[in-house]
Amino acid sequence: MSPQMILGTAITSIAASKMRSSLTLLGVVIGVTSVIALMAIGRGAQDSITSRISAEGAEVLFVNVNFAETDAQDLTFSDALAIAQSPDAADVEMVAATLSAGNVDISLGATALSTTATGVTPEYFTVNGYEITSGRSISPADLLARTNVAVLGSNLAQSLFPGQEATGQEFSINGRRYLVAGVMDSVGGFTRVDDQVFVPLTTAEARLFGNAAPGETINVSQIIVKANDAESVESAAEQTDIVLRLQHGLAFSGTPDFSISNSAGIAETLEETTDVLVIFLGVVGGISLLVGGIGIMNIMLVSVTERTREIGIRRAIGARRSAVLLQFLTEATVLSIGGGLLGVLIGAIITRQFSGVQFLNTTFDAQMSVDIVVLSMGVAAAIGLVAGFYPAARAASLDPIDALRHE
Repeated sequence: MSPQMILGTAITSIAASKMRSSLTLLGVVIGVTSVIALMAIGRGAQDSITSRISAEGAEVLFVNVNFAETDAQDLTFSDALAIAQSPDAADVEMVAATLSAGNVDISLGATALSTTATGVTPEYFTVNGYEITSGRSISPADLLARTNVAVLGSNLAQSLFPGQEATGQEFSINGRRYLVAGVMDSVGGFTRVDDQVFVPLTTAEARLFGNAAPGETINVSQIIVKANDAESVESAAEQTDIVLRLQHGLAFSGTPDFSISNSAGIAETLEETTDVLVIFLGVVGGISLLVGGIGIMNIMLVSVTERTREIGIRRAIGARRSAVLLQFLTEATVLSIGGGLLGVLIGAIITRQFSGVQFLNTTFDAQMSVDIVVLSMGVAAAIGLVAGFYPAARAASLDPIDALRHE
């Protein structure tokens, strides 16, 4: 038989049992749709997260305590000042320090909520590229005087002062009164910056998170260093390393008790991590595709039983075992590829529906790429062949005389 005749016979056999074939197709359709939709959404989330981190600026460095070192010293406000004021840190444009220590209770009249408070230096907003849309930022005078002022994230401002101008009004943090100095523009993303409240670093240490008196050392959670430009990031990191080693009394060789990273490195690490997530999502969808393959095997076994006499007749008039084997393999493959194509179509529709969806103030663009489609169709075809091989081999092995006698 020619390939055209084999394919035509396969389609005719499948069409003869429309309901049964449709249900078999459905398993493959669901599987392929799941693989495409989950992997496309996963890749969209991956790109959204990594691009958001990269957008913070390739010229920004983050200094944290290296907790792997047992004798690691805490980072201090003095460390930040030393980096900012060092004549040897010529490639450092600006330095900010932060202090975070969990949630605080915010209240205003009948409104009460819990959110994250962060103590910051005045440079924090500029270093991170955050815009103040109303009022002002935290000033050096606020830092020096430990003033009870705050800058609100856009969502928090709306929650406390719906439909009102928040700047200049008062509210409470852990029972203490604070004046709203300014309100930030919406940032979005997974950092939840829009829901946070920012106060002077010294105020946070003295009244929210610690008990440092004036003149005492103020520990910080992180130091953020902004290089002059993207080209000078490496040299700025080296200069920061030297200054901090001197501050902590460390040798210029060996592992320090602090770590220096930048947004590009974080984005690369996160991309590697989310690659695993995308693969995992593909495997989850692949399980559905495997179930569809079991359905194909089941329907083909039923088909072999029902068409035993037909097989016997074909063998009696000279059909070879290989022709019978190829016939049933073709039917299984047509089912799997047909379901795969329909699954690709539905997956594309779902992917399109998820593109542009807002989640946590971040826009997700699900990405349906050629490799995802090729992978899905390849797996679908392979599962069709594997699932159809046993029924096809069983049909090809039937004795022609016994097959003709079958009722």
